[in-house]
Amino acid sequence: MKKSTPKRTLHFYLILCSMALLTIISCAFTNKEEEDSLMTYINGNIYEYKNNNYEYKNIEAELLAKFNEKKLNLITISAKEKEKEIPFRVKCLATNLIEEQSKINETINEITSKKLIIIPCINIQNNCIQLDDEDDNDIFRNKYLETVSNILKSQIQDLTLLSQTTKDIDFKILAIQTIAKLNTSLNEVKQIITVKT
Repeated sequence: MKKSTPKRTLHFYLILCSMALLTIISCAFTNKEEEDSLMTYINGNIYEYKNNNYEYKNIEAELLAKFNEKKLNLITISAKEKEKEIPFRVKCLATNLIEEQSKINETINEITSKKLIIIPCINIQNNCIQLDDEDDNDIFRNKYLETVSNILKSQIQDLTLLSQTTKDIDFKILAIQTIAKLNTSLNEVKQIITVKT
């Protein structure tokens, strides 16, 4: 039997590793189109190809951030509404909306913490400022009901889009359950509006 020298063995492994590396690199360049299609959608998160880079885009986080902004806005104006002298039914609506939005927030926080998603804090819109300017309680009540109706419709749209775009079953269930709750609140607002007009 012939003994191999350490120098030959080293050259053999060096050549073997370089051939393996060249094979991997050539496959990566020839399959670039397949690689792009695989990278465009992974785990419900979209990677967009812009300026020769893949940008990570988490649709769930974006839609829940928009929803969160509207939730904070709704809670703020409902709290201000409770301070005014308006009919009992409207005050009950404001209280129910605050409780409902808080429960929805707890559910969203549970799911997002399990999924390791951080929802950014977004500034509250100026709907509160518009409502603060009103001294007449009837005008305030009408603006409040109109604003609440618009916010609820917008939240329903965000959650509908979430349920259509996400592939995560937890987010789909969250969206469907929350849409049902928001539709109930929206119907209650519509009833109050029709009774008052």
